[in-house]
Amino acid sequence: MRKLFKYSLIGLTLLSCAALLGLYPYRAALLPQPVQPAQIKQQLADHLTLFTPPQGSGPFPTVLAFHGCGGQRQSMVDNLNSWLLPAGYAVLFVDSFAARGIRDWQPVCDGKLLWGNERAQDVYAALELAAAMPQVDARRMAVMGFSHGGWAILDALAYGGAAGHGFARPDPDVLKLLRAAVTYYPFCGYPAQLRIASQAPHDIPLLMLLAGQDSVTDHQQCLDSLDDLQLDQIQLVQYQTADHVFDQPSPMNTYQPAIAADAQQKTLAFLRERLQPPQ
Repeated sequence: MRKLFKYSLIGLTLLSCAALLGLYPYRAALLPQPVQPAQIKQQLADHLTLFTPPQGSGPFPTVLAFHGCGGQRQSMVDNLNSWLLPAGYAVLFVDSFAARGIRDWQPVCDGKLLWGNERAQDVYAALELAAAMPQVDARRMAVMGFSHGGWAILDALAYGGAAGHGFARPDPDVLKLLRAAVTYYPFCGYPAQLRIASQAPHDIPLLMLLAGQDSVTDHQQCLDSLDDLQLDQIQLVQYQTADHVFDQPSPMNTYQPAIAADAQQKTLAFLRERLQPPQ
């Protein structure tokens, strides 16, 4: 009996060690260094790029754009500017990687660095920074995120302005600056806060566009999460034949122009409705 107990204990110890070794590459994402709101605002301040419409002097209704795990590619910047600026929106690009000195996107895409629930703090900080910009209409701001950026936005809403994974509580009123949110093919699986939230995210109108043939993120996890939360402020669009990054040219070569055009029109209609001038 003693030998059996001894061998069982050894076996459990070895299994525990193996589990810890398996988690070791994910330590930076699992256990991020806690950050205060003032610190992340300082980090982001020099890595925000604002583009304004060709007509008018502002302040403009503004869309804050959050890139995916592949980083802020020039093709993304050009694509969003091509249809948001002519529609009268300023676009503020938030480079979460440059703010942290991240040069290699692969660990982020592999889940070994900067999970979206940690990046949620960037949404709060960027909203506060944008609101102080003279060309931004602080009463008419929306956020738009792609894949990992969509994850960050959804978790920022799910946290509701509370402290989160790797960051202290921001200004509790920060989400009052936000009028609308748009997410393209976001990640909604573990460890996304949206998936484990016990109640609906902040009551901010949300447009979610999903790809039915997504080979990177599981769109069904988003559907399951939203079904559990019973949201009444969400507009859900599913493109059954689309893959990840269907909306713009990318190294994945999954761009579908017709679907992209439809997504743009639905996004613009959503923004027109939600970013109307206050009465």
